[in-house]
Amino acid sequence: MKKQFLFVACIFALVSSCSKDQNPVLKSPVIKKELTPDEKVLKEKLALTAQVVRDVIISSPEVIKEVDGFINQKMHKDDFVYFKELFSPENSVYKGMNVTETKFARVFDDLLSSKSDYKEAGNLKEFLVSNNVAVYCPYPAEDYPAGTGALALTSDPVDNEQENLGYEVLDDGTYDEVTVDEEYTQSTPVWIISQEEESSSPVPVTSSSESIYQLRIGWVKATEQYDWLFAGGSEFKFCIIGGDITMTGATSFSSIQTCRITRSQIRHKEWVNFQYELDDDWYVSSDGATDEGARQFGLIEYDPWLTTFTLAFEPKVKIKTLEISVLKLELKITSSDDWIKTDKFLSRENFIKYNKVDMGNGLQDGYRVFAAGSVYWTLPLLEY
Repeated sequence: MKKQFLFVACIFALVSSCSKDQNPVLKSPVIKKELTPDEKVLKEKLALTAQVVRDVIISSPEVIKEVDGFINQKMHKDDFVYFKELFSPENSVYKGMNVTETKFARVFDDLLSSKSDYKEAGNLKEFLVSNNVAVYCPYPAEDYPAGTGALALTSDPVDNEQENLGYEVLDDGTYDEVTVDEEYTQSTPVWIISQEEESSSPVPVTSSSESIYQLRIGWVKATEQYDWLFAGGSEFKFCIIGGDITMTGATSFSSIQTCRITRSQIRHKEWVNFQYELDDDWYVSSDGATDEGARQFGLIEYDPWLTTFTLAFEPKVKIKTLEISVLKLELKITSSDDWIKTDKFLSRENFIKYNKVDMGNGLQDGYRVFAAGSVYWTLPLLEY
């Protein structure tokens, strides 16, 4: 998912807890970028698909429950279902549904072949499948009062992350054109037609070895949205940092783990239990001669719209995802926000000493809560 801005939260001083900075308010004029030819095609295809899905719902309102059934299984990094899974559910990752064909797919096909507006759609289905286009639900139906019957369809505008034309389907089988933005989602459920990255989530790692101190990212919570509506849920990348560490960045990143939090989880300020391994063994020798000593941790989120950056790395990773744990990753960052929090662990011994002590942000699951801005997390250190 695209990101709204970057911050690097580096953990520097154990003896000082993080102060609670005010989070930037996401209110500014809509900024639109100039699109490349490929992006223009993507924008057009997504907009057309939103119209088709609108008409699918008008024709067969029961498909809402069917699509929600896929989304609610939460088989992906966020609350969405790929069109390729709706078209061919037998080949999807959804288990136990025993569905070989969806009504959504049948009605979708019927509209493409029968409605004059869509007969020129050409290879729309192939485009949706090959480009990982999905139906994304930023906030589930249960977030809204009982009896809320309306559902709005829109698409990622591609040229901005804040608002786009949408279609609110009414009970009488008609629709109103509306402007869909974050404020609009406060009262009406929305489906967004968007292109989603296809990537797997990190797998929690455990160990049965003895005398191993495994550092994990435990529970994570965000209480403010760090992305505009069309950027989806936030992706917080925890890692070990090193090299030239400044007040706005660092030059060495390793053990990158991505924690994704949905917009609904952020809206409800929910704690999410990740338990991803960050360091497989924070090693300290018996005589201290090879004590690894300090650990410096980073929390990164960035937005290509608001930052400039250069990369030098080995092995190769994708700049837009940073999904791969790497041995060495150098990143020079110029951020419009220059937003950072600091905390330092002088040694593993001191980290353990304070890791179950309330240092000003409370405890979660018995562990100290760390904070940067409106993001909170725990760092369990487990001995095996």
